[in-house]
Amino acid sequence: VQTCALPIWKSMSVRNTYRAIGLMSGTSLDGLDVAYCTFSRDDRWHVDFHAATTISYDESWRNKLREAHTLSAIDLAQLHVDLGVLHGRWVKAFIEEHAAQPDFIASHGHTVFHQPQHGLTHQIGSAAHIAAETGVDVIADFRTTDVAHGGQGAPLVPIGDLWLFGEYPICLNLGGIANVSLKQSLHMEAYDICVCNMALNHFAEQLGVAYDGNGNAARAGTLNTALLEELNALDFCSKPAPK
Repeated sequence: VQTCALPIWKSMSVRNTYRAIGLMSGTSLDGLDVAYCTFSRDDRWHVDFHAATTISYDESWRNKLREAHTLSAIDLAQLHVDLGVLHGRWVKAFIEEHAAQPDFIASHGHTVFHQPQHGLTHQIGSAAHIAAETGVDVIADFRTTDVAHGGQGAPLVPIGDLWLFGEYPICLNLGGIANVSLKQSLHMEAYDICVCNMALNHFAEQLGVAYDGNGNAARAGTLNTALLEELNALDFCSKPAPK
């Protein structure tokens, strides 16, 4: 994990309670998820959620992020800065609205390239600019170290599942890509399962909505067994984890 602004381990004393704002911009391109939480520790870690929202990208930003992988180096660098400024201004407004007092902001950024087989993963949304806009320390770049050590850099959630929800044997994350965390003795095994909201949002838009709220459209449908069998026959499904 890399930091920007003041190193967080130098600017804060070690304690059992932290207030944090988490930021996530996912592959479904619906917007920036913002959550204000308190993490506390006794014999284990706990989380309390104080406020959360999704700030939607407009069509212009969705197109920019959708096409980011086609940009030149200088244009991608500029988009990295511009997205950081945008996220920073959104978070500053969120902090003011909720009178939040975070010790730090944790920003995942928006993934443009993820090729762990080449030691490569890249998320945009400059943490330095988020820190400059908000005046709050920012932690970012969560995937690179794992990839540099030969890992997949994804899924990102297993350590949180283990520390916060360790009483559950299985945790399912339904993001742009669905992934699962399985508790194995004292560690977690985690891997991607299949496409999720990236596909579901695509079909929801054909119904004239951004997403399938409460799963209403899906609930009204019937299982397409032939399609399910075709999807299950994809080579990916038979690959060993991690994947």
